[in-house]
Formats: sequence, structure tokens, C-alpha cells
Amino acid sequence: MNSNPEKRDYTRFDYQAPIVLEDAKFGVLQGARMFNYSDFGLYFETDHFLAPGTDIYIGIPNSPFTPDPDVYERYHGAIKWRKPLKKSSFYYGYGVRFLDTDPLERPVERGIESRRNPRKPCSLYVKYAVGRKIYPGEIKNISLGGLFLETNEKDGLEIGTAVQLAIPNRKKGNVIQRYARVIWSNRNGFGVEFQRMVKKIWPGREGR
Repeated sequence: MNSNPEKRDYTRFDYQAPIVLEDAKFGVLQGARMFNYSDFGLYFETDHFLAPGTDIYIGIPNSPFTPDPDVYERYHGAIKWRKPLKKSSFYYGYGVRFLDTDPLERPVERGIESRRNPRKPCSLYVKYAVGRKIYPGEIKNISLGGLFLETNEKDGLEIGTAVQLAIPNRKKGNVIQRYARVIWSNRNGFGVEFQRMVKKIWPGREGR
């Protein structure tokens, strides 16, 4: 943790984690990473161009604002400033100020209840493909827009990774193929948002 190198009236702490951005104009934006936070805001980097003043929701898997492990929290804030980046893998850095400024009274939406489409718990074993490899996994909850898949693969997946799912349809006795993109990941598995894709990425007989 740093002391307060930017001389703010509140201390920011170093903490790196992938985050999910939700903007009223552009919808869900993937490929962003948080680098530090305070009780009143945070700093993240992304390739997306956002104007100062933009009203935004930020989803944080493994949130540092709670002592509980693996908690997904969603915060409401506004973009305060933007700067171009020269020594980063991202194009822009952003400072966010939470709109509900009192950390003790700020409403926090957690877990599956915070999502646009409510997720239903389930236990369904599936196979998923990343690149030209196939892995086993278990769907733990699902909605119209996406799902959480638990897996024993510990390499982790980057935000934005394309995934193809083979989901058994118990009623009809066939398999449904769905295309998705990773929007968050932790040591237990990853969450995906379903995509409309025409290019087939399933590797057939190759892979594991």
C-alpha cells in the first residue's frame, strides 16, 4: 500500500483487478483494469474513450471494499478526468469519483442481484473451448445474458477472451453451442456475456 504519493486529502491504495464498466450510451465495456482505490473513488485504465463527466457503473470481482473473499460489487460513479498513456498496455487512464460519497452509507449492489439479468443457480457440466483447446467446467448460475462457469483450470482467462460453450439441452437431448466473451475472472472460474458470433471457434476433435 502506498502512503499518499499524489498528496490527496484521502489515501489511495494499490490494488490491481479486472473490472467491468457499464455506460448508458455504450452498454457493457470489457477490457478495463483497476490500479488503485480510496473510500471515495478509484483509478482504472482501458482502451475505451470516455468523456469526463460520464455517468458509469463499475463492477469489481474480488472487491477490495469488502473483507469477504470473491465478492462481486457494483459501484456508481462519474469520470472526473482522463489522460492518454504512453507507458501502458492501455490507451487511457481514468479517475472516478463515487457519486455516493459517504462509504458507510453508499449503497452497494453485490453478487448476482446486481446484474441486469437475474441469474438462476444451477449445476450443469459443460465443455468450453478457448483457442484450439477444450476444457471441462460446471455452470453454477445462468441468465439470459450470461453465466458463471466454475473450472479447475488455474491459468485464468483475460477479460475479453472469446469462449465457445457446448451446453447440454436435457429436454431435447441435444447440445447447444453458445459464443461468449469473458467479462470477469477469479481463481474459481469466470463470468461470460453471451455474444452474437458467426465465426465458429470450436476446435472439433482437437484439444484435450
